[in-house]
Amino acid sequence: MTFLPAELPHTAVRGAAFAQSAVKLAALRLRERVRESRLPDEFHPQDTDHFVAAAYFAGDLSSVYQLEQWLWPFEQLEARLKELGHGDRPIGIIVRNAMVAKHLKEVTDFPVRFSRLTKGLDEFMQAPSLRAVFYVNQGTSNFQALRYPEPAHVHLSHGESEKISMISNQLKGYDYVFTAGQAARDRIAQALYGMSEDRMFDVGRPQLDCPRSVPPEWEEFKKTNPDGRAVFYAPTWEGDSPSMAYGTIAYNGEEIVTSLLEAGYRVIFRPHPRTGVMRHEFEKAVEDVADIVEADPRGFLDRSPDVSWQLDEADLAVVEMTSVAFDWLASGKPLVMVKPHEPAAEVLDGGLLDQCPTVDPMSRRGVVDVIEEADARTGSVAELAQFYLGDTAAGEQTARFIRSSEEVIRNRSEEHRMKHAE
Repeated sequence: MTFLPAELPHTAVRGAAFAQSAVKLAALRLRERVRESRLPDEFHPQDTDHFVAAAYFAGDLSSVYQLEQWLWPFEQLEARLKELGHGDRPIGIIVRNAMVAKHLKEVTDFPVRFSRLTKGLDEFMQAPSLRAVFYVNQGTSNFQALRYPEPAHVHLSHGESEKISMISNQLKGYDYVFTAGQAARDRIAQALYGMSEDRMFDVGRPQLDCPRSVPPEWEEFKKTNPDGRAVFYAPTWEGDSPSMAYGTIAYNGEEIVTSLLEAGYRVIFRPHPRTGVMRHEFEKAVEDVADIVEADPRGFLDRSPDVSWQLDEADLAVVEMTSVAFDWLASGKPLVMVKPHEPAAEVLDGGLLDQCPTVDPMSRRGVVDVIEEADARTGSVAELAQFYLGDTAAGEQTARFIRSSEEVIRNRSEEHRMKHAE
């Protein structure tokens, strides 16, 4: 009789699972290559491209919102660069995902170029006219573009926050970092060694200057549903590591929304677009909370494309450690923060979570009680806005972004001239 090892079935199962994953990955890559082959030639870097500035984006469709929020500020910058004589199309976008390229072509007039391979990236990044490249996240693929020495590389991020990613040592890889305000500058200076202040430019959040329009769905909702103070509930996603696990909807989302609705508040519910990417229970939580919201006459499920009009229409916000909280400061209205449920989530001492009324998983106080405290502390919101965003008067943040971008382009042009004059 032959005795097989007891672990053989488990080994076989693991091997089969690995083989299945490999097949799925191969099929996915094949589909991606097919999409790439079908892209028109206009998506490839062109000999006629004379971009002075560009946005680099290597993410997929689930994170393209990070770039989309910068399109309007880029449009304002492009108008200024045209005034300065930098040609008809001084700004372009380079992406590494074919689906993202096709999507962006539908939402912006900026020239969109695609290249998964180094050859195409070389053509784009080594263009003689290119002086500045902007990055909207900390994606590891950014470093494939950072190796090109001629343009200045500028980190923008996709919102101000006190997440641990905002003080990553990766920031040193960029020539410049556009910070929102003094808080970000202080945060970076305290966390990073050798990060010179002259590499940081405070620009606020220029997106907040973009003209805002209220969705007709919300206008209709206000007319046909019961009245009440409107709460903007915008929980963040679960994060990709314990240190970044700031999202709490899977633990308290139903309780928060139910409490608000029962207290007579209107609720504008807007989950983060990446919720559930890493953990199924967060995806399920969004579905469950959405069901509660849609079943209540005071609940409104926000399907609008961005965070903008909510700052005008909502009376207060309940949010987690996310850029929405910091954008909300510009509204001057009450803000309630929700502390992370995950003990390993890294929280900055003395940050916004310590300066605002909070829903704490370790406390018995519910969200309605915390709102009462927030209502009594609205005077501090303006001070926080100045500290985190700087001057938020109409047009000021966009003006700072344009001035800072001009300075980067001017500096790199002068450095380029001096280098090649030697």
